[in-house]
Amino acid sequence: MKSIKKTIYLVAITLVIAGLVLSSAASTPISKPETSSVKVIKTDKVAQKLAVPTKQMSSSLQQMASTLASTPAIEAEGDQIHPAFGRTITGVHMTAYKDVDFGQMIWTFSTDDGTSYDPGVYYEIGGDYPSIKLWQGTTMFGTHVTDFNDANGGAPYLFSCTNPADSGTYSLLSWDFSTMGWHDMMDADIGVDSSQLAHEWGVSAYVMSTTYASGGHNGYTNGPTILYADPADPNQGYISWYWVNNTAHTDGEIDHSTITSYSVYDQDENLSGNFKLLVRVMDFEDPVNGADNLYEIVGAGSLTYPAIACQNDNLVLLAQTNEAGNSDIVCYYSTEGINSLQTSFVVSSAAEELYPDVRHVDGTTFVCTFVKEDKLYMSTSTDGGATWGVAEEIDTCISEYKTADITDAGAQGMFEKSNGADIDLYLTTLAGAPDVPIIKVKSIAGGLGISAVIKNEGTAAGTNVTWTIHVTGGILGLINKTKSDTITSLAVGEELTIKSGILFGFGAITITVTADLDTMTASGTQLIIFSKV
Repeated sequence: MKSIKKTIYLVAITLVIAGLVLSSAASTPISKPETSSVKVIKTDKVAQKLAVPTKQMSSSLQQMASTLASTPAIEAEGDQIHPAFGRTITGVHMTAYKDVDFGQMIWTFSTDDGTSYDPGVYYEIGGDYPSIKLWQGTTMFGTHVTDFNDANGGAPYLFSCTNPADSGTYSLLSWDFSTMGWHDMMDADIGVDSSQLAHEWGVSAYVMSTTYASGGHNGYTNGPTILYADPADPNQGYISWYWVNNTAHTDGEIDHSTITSYSVYDQDENLSGNFKLLVRVMDFEDPVNGADNLYEIVGAGSLTYPAIACQNDNLVLLAQTNEAGNSDIVCYYSTEGINSLQTSFVVSSAAEELYPDVRHVDGTTFVCTFVKEDKLYMSTSTDGGATWGVAEEIDTCISEYKTADITDAGAQGMFEKSNGADIDLYLTTLAGAPDVPIIKVKSIAGGLGISAVIKNEGTAAGTNVTWTIHVTGGILGLINKTKSDTITSLAVGEELTIKSGILFGFGAITITVTADLDTMTASGTQLIIFSKV
């Protein structure tokens, strides 16, 4: 039994140990079909778009109750479902999920790679099916399905934070499309990329309906809709769509090498029970005026529950297919983006394989999860989707859409599992944490100028490491010196001393040293050419 009960405004979250140690049992090898037909059709449809103002939501964050034991799973009374999972290269987590009994989405974090989680916070806006992705450093962006009681389900939200461990950095933006006829959002996902301006998070994909009329069209039902920032105006966003009906689910990603956005949907065009995939491919460097096309992906069977990952034009698109008479997981892959798609199977057996998810790991390596017989499985491809390894059983799980989410670089997954009384969330290792450089400022010292020691505490060599020493203060604020440079390579475990050069002046000074993403500050005194820290 659980020792803390929730009230209408309060919930207790207990974090339980489970999931980091996998069940290592591999599934029995199965016979896979060697080929499956696929047809890629570039439609002649034209993208539509409208500019709408951005609304900053008022600060209404509510703090959850204290946790009990610190563990790598999220547990509270009642069901916790539909996890969304972002992770920095240093193992800081940003996680969201729906608490069914409480009726809210909870936003929480871990600073120790899942060993413990904060109780979390929530906005009193309802919603479901959250999605979170890492943008850069510790900055995360997320979205979710808007509750139908909130602006008729026609106002998408954008969550962001610059530091998951500090709810003071959390932000919630919204765009009210309901005033133009949009309503009843059904699904949501987000793709992010940090190559553009600071307010351009990426592209959010939705399944929504509208009564908006234009160009001879009188709205659509469950149409493929996207949202992105206006590059020229941070206070404005674009809603964009094609005049297409009857999509059901969506997934999205941005290729960080080609700066191309992919938003994928499954569509039952004639409500016949036979689904195809729609893939919207857009130039994210110029989303307003750049290339923007919609493709139809027609397979040998009905294609549902799409999941997409990409990097450097290596595109991997998974879907559930019924071409063999039951549900299998098919893979469409290419080394040329949407062009020249080929087929493979992640898994095909007499059992029902359901609800795929996929993430890019590194190079041409991708990792995916799926559900079979109420268990979560994983498989890895090291050749861009052409072949997949024998599926490995992870654990029992809840068999439903969005039962699991794979975090950035495929390091870990979070999934729903029954504990015998209700549903909780558990962690599992997938590809494992990638080898990355972690650059730290270790110390600051004075003398003839300011010096600092920086060190690579990561597991991979740092390349093109930028650093800055900034010194301000002195009598009348006359000291204001900045020295910056780039270190070509910093080996694992290597330390290096960086220097500001000689300073001139008198009085108190403030020193800020930044190396890569790490910053240290110190106070001191300047005595002509001698700096004391």
